[in-house]
Amino acid sequence: MANLYMNECHMKYNIDLAEDFSPFPFGRYTPLDGEYTGEVFREKILKDKLVKIVSGDELVINLNGIDIGIGSSFLTESFGGAVKKGYIDKELFLKSLKIICDDGLYDTEIRDYIKEAQVES
Repeated sequence: MANLYMNECHMKYNIDLAEDFSPFPFGRYTPLDGEYTGEVFREKILKDKLVKIVSGDELVINLNGIDIGIGSSFLTESFGGAVKKGYIDKELFLKSLKIICDDGLYDTEIRDYIKEAQVES
């Protein structure tokens, strides 16, 4: 369940991808790729947290519990797409983000998508 904690005036936002969204996230866009796409995750779950984050806050995203591998199209649309849409500054995003996952490669991959993203004009 997406939770919110406050500690010394800093907020901690938690998202559990499998519980709060789907254990089967897949694809980039809806309806083309199904209903649990990166686009839907970004707009329905992630955006609400990102627009509230200020320096010192923490966004913890738990990727454990996913029944299949998480594809690059889902990750780039979710995380890189948030920067492209202007929901959060990429440096603030990178500083506040903490990925929990048994596979450490996802953390690197997500951070790379954020770094590569450019705000749409």
